Amino acid sequence: MTSLVSAAHTYADRGLRVIWAPAGRKHPVVKDWQHLATTDHAVITEWWAVHPNANVCIATGRASNLWVLDIDDKGGAGGSATLAALEREHDALPLTYTVGTGSGGVHHYLKCDSIDFVPGNSAGKLGPGLDTRGEGGQVVAPPSRVNDPAHTMPYVVLTDVSPVAAPSWLVDLLRPAPSPIRPPSGPFARPAGDTGGLLLWLAGVQPGGQDQALAWAVRALRDVGHSPDEAGDLIRPVVLAWPCSRGPWTERDIERQLRSAYKGAAA
Repeated sequence: MTSLVSAAHTYADRGLRVIWAPAGRKHPVVKDWQHLATTDHAVITEWWAVHPNANVCIATGRASNLWVLDIDDKGGAGGSATLAALEREHDALPLTYTVGTGSGGVHHYLKCDSIDFVPGNSAGKLGPGLDTRGEGGQVVAPPSRVNDPAHTMPYVVLTDVSPVAAPSWLVDLLRPAPSPIRPPSGPFARPAGDTGGLLLWLAGVQPGGQDQALAWAVRALRDVGHSPDEAGDLIRPVVLAWPCSRGPWTERDIERQLRSAYKGAAA
């Protein structure tokens, strides 16, 4: 076995779901990779038998009970300075599993099972040079290497301890702001409270923003406690009536978003 496939098996043993990316690449290329990422050793062995030089990627979010704080300094991004300022204001990050990236950045791996919302992916929300990878995201893992002028070294493990929970101050900085809710009216007034306002807003989304709006709406319904069936029943009449420029929306489109939002919810 190569060091790459050995690493993939090690991550799987730790409960981290892995997926392959082409040699030198940062992102998986297989369709629906978020659902294919796995801890199944037989599948991992098969993937790297076909792609022996493939990079190792780890799926973040609930599937791996993981989100990653990405500190980026390349090109003057200033991630280290931003994090230092936040630590001075609040408190130091705890010791956790830490990776050095190929471009000289740092990935802090943090658990997400104790957070009362699902951390997502962000760029700059915490400040310049600080990104996050959570639900629906992934990170390149050691000992992978990226073919990019900015990446002069392979990814390496800097601190080999189990990921720990993020401090409360960092979680609070990532917490989504409450969405303003308008009183429901018109044909979508039937659902009560915030759900009615959400559906009213969703009904007015125009082509060009509908994919993102549907993903957001499904996650919002999930986060206030609706089951997949309930969420589907609520959004289905709205989405199937949407004006669109690429052909009508279908049940399959809705089911895809439901699977993405609720994957791993019962684990």
